[in-house]
Amino acid sequence: MTKSTKQKNPYLVVIIAMLVTIIGMAVCYLWVQHYNQETRQAILSDAIQDGDTFTFSDFALEIKPRGGDSGAWLKDPIYDDDGTELHGQSVGTIYEVLITNTSDAVITDWTLELKMPEYLWLNNVWNGSMEIHQTTSGEPLVQEVDLAEYTQTDIILEHYIDHTGPMVPMNPGDSFIYIPSEVDNEMPLASSESGDGKTYALIGFITYVPDQTLDYVTNFNEGTIYYHLHSSVWDLPIFVALLVLLFVLVVILVAFIVSQIRINKLLEEQKHDAMIIEQSIKTFINFIEAKDPNTKGHSERVAKYSQLLARELGYSALECNRIYYIALMHDCGKISIPVTILQKPSKLTDEEYEVIKSHTIYGDKMLRDFNSIEGINLGALYHHERYDGNGYPTGLAGEDIPQIARIICVADSLDAMNSNRCYRTRLTREVIMKELIDNKGKQFDPIVVDCLIRLIDNGEIDIA
Repeated sequence: MTKSTKQKNPYLVVIIAMLVTIIGMAVCYLWVQHYNQETRQAILSDAIQDGDTFTFSDFALEIKPRGGDSGAWLKDPIYDDDGTELHGQSVGTIYEVLITNTSDAVITDWTLELKMPEYLWLNNVWNGSMEIHQTTSGEPLVQEVDLAEYTQTDIILEHYIDHTGPMVPMNPGDSFIYIPSEVDNEMPLASSESGDGKTYALIGFITYVPDQTLDYVTNFNEGTIYYHLHSSVWDLPIFVALLVLLFVLVVILVAFIVSQIRINKLLEEQKHDAMIIEQSIKTFINFIEAKDPNTKGHSERVAKYSQLLARELGYSALECNRIYYIALMHDCGKISIPVTILQKPSKLTDEEYEVIKSHTIYGDKMLRDFNSIEGINLGALYHHERYDGNGYPTGLAGEDIPQIARIICVADSLDAMNSNRCYRTRLTREVIMKELIDNKGKQFDPIVVDCLIRLIDNGEIDIA
């Protein structure tokens, strides 16, 4: 016996998996967007410092004089615009700031704020520009200037200009914010692992410190770098894995759809074939019933009862349909029985009864080579076997009788009792129920009878 089982819809499973995958990819994308938009800062005092080098999680920063002590020079006294000496001799130094990206992401939109540790004069910077925060006049002044192109800038800061360019005095705590130049490839800084683009920026600026010797070096150790990290979803292994999974799921879904189209075509063909088989069988049944008009509709009713019993016993829909066709043909052997015997109104003689019994053998012979419906001959051959072994034609008993035949036996007997025949009228409901119950385990399979009684009680099978 094949029982029906409920299975998950494969389309639904694949579609749900695709939605989960797409949601996962969207989460990756949103995470990367948040990662890229987050403003980060690195404070020099929090870094791991080794000499002139400050090491952070995403980059390294080095601040030192260019050329060491030998790179410094002495500058003549500094005078204001009125010729008044502001300071005596001062030491000039070029400082270089090297920023190197050590992360696995691109550094973008970075700026360096560097605080002045002492009083000095800021003279020049190259490549980028500076936003200078100055308090030497008592009032905070802020201006973004390009000290290398000062003639094009109206400087509002306190300053004076000599042959070296603008001289901007800075008090301790004043600062400048270096804004890198994209034209000079100072921004963005490529990932250290990508090997695609420049991973560092080299900043240069000049200071003059009054009243110091040539070997003097200003210690810049207070400042902050503000920056963004930029990553791509393609840098996330999980995103790539999800994309591959989505591609696989799409391929599977397409395969399911193509397969379903083919299956639907086959089902239509099978449906058409089944219709031809059913029409052929019913046409043949009409020939049989034409010999005995009193049993008209008997085969189809038995087939309907058998189908309902099979469903009640737990057979699949496909098996129920197969049992329906087998039950339709259970009396096909009667086409070989003479009309005089089939329509005889009085009791049959022993010889006539033996002729009637032979319709099971004839039916088996007629259907044995019918391969389109598996086991179609079993109903014709065994539907008159009894559960107690006293039936015909072989005397099989109990479970040795094919269950299909045991089902048809009960359905056949019910319709015989519930129909008018040439030798008697239909039996009452009470008599039919009593016959069914009294013959459980004798003529009928008890389990099949119990199923039939349930179908009668719930109104699916109607008897007088």
